[in-house]
Amino acid sequence: MIREISGSFLAGLAVFTFVLLIGRILDLVDLVLSRGVPGMQVIKLFAFIFPSFLEVTIPMACLLAVVVTFGRLSTDGEMTAMRAAGISLAQMVRPVLMFAGAVAVLTLIISVWVRPLSNRNAELAIYEIAKMRATAALRPRTFNSDFGGLVIYVDSLDEDRNLMGKILLSDERDSYRRTTVFASGGRLVADEDERTVYLQLLDGTSLSYHAGQESYDKTDFRSLEVNLDLDEQVAGGRLDAPEPREMTWGELVDSRRARLSIGDRAVEETIELHRKFVIATAAIVMALMAIPLGMQRSRAVRARSMAVSIGVILTYYLMLSGAMAVARADGLATGLAMWLPNLAMTVIALALLVRAARDRWLYPSLFSHIRKP
Repeated sequence: MIREISGSFLAGLAVFTFVLLIGRILDLVDLVLSRGVPGMQVIKLFAFIFPSFLEVTIPMACLLAVVVTFGRLSTDGEMTAMRAAGISLAQMVRPVLMFAGAVAVLTLIISVWVRPLSNRNAELAIYEIAKMRATAALRPRTFNSDFGGLVIYVDSLDEDRNLMGKILLSDERDSYRRTTVFASGGRLVADEDERTVYLQLLDGTSLSYHAGQESYDKTDFRSLEVNLDLDEQVAGGRLDAPEPREMTWGELVDSRRARLSIGDRAVEETIELHRKFVIATAAIVMALMAIPLGMQRSRAVRARSMAVSIGVILTYYLMLSGAMAVARADGLATGLAMWLPNLAMTVIALALLVRAARDRWLYPSLFSHIRKP
């Protein structure tokens, strides 16, 4: 049974992960083809992004694998043969629980340790790519508009000394004003701690025009720093990691404790602490539900299994999203709200298992009530 489930699990994991990754893959391919980022840098970034998707797709693949396995056993008559040989449904559940338990442990390891570490490395990789793109984008005697609302013209560029001569800059990132800057020189400066790159302009004049104003504000400066929007340099990437999902377990616990000490609810930290275990145990709950859902005879086993799995997955994650919204709105205690989807799915799974143990059909015909003439 475990061997049968394992094959379907790997196939389902590949399908679900590819579906969720397809948008990000297109963005990464664009980095290589359109933006000139080295392929190895993109491959490294992809490797760091990958675990965050596995955390979600592993429980999904577990559900699909069990539905497909029990569907094939039912369709081929093997389920009937096992029942006739005295093998009870409870005995069939044991290997499924063993497999689902291993999947839950793997999901928890990814959620608690692997994903935070990979996300940290992903942010560093994105920063390095963005910094590389920012440096490569500035070419002499070229109007560059790759920085989201900024247009930069550089008359001369000494790459060895990182010096630029005669710079014209137009900044329209603020909707309420437009700024034009003329500088005799400048250079690119990277702040590794803040993971930002800014353009330091030297000896120039700044002209700002505010909406509804008929005159310009003129400012002469010796040095002016203009922050460059690095997000525009990496399609699909981000430099501001969402908190607290990117924290390690220790950082998450410390952050929650610090917020609680000052009277804050620390709702986001509490949600994330519970979510790690909720997602992991969802693999076991979904596996239990998949057993009765798969024990139905059907010719198109794989097509029906995929449809049933997608329906259950969508229902579960909608419930989980609703639970997180309720927790944030302080409608229920955070812990109770986060575990409600798993509790509800467990009750449904046990009810379906009892029904399946009594050999009751789970998918009654929609037209069974229509009598033939």
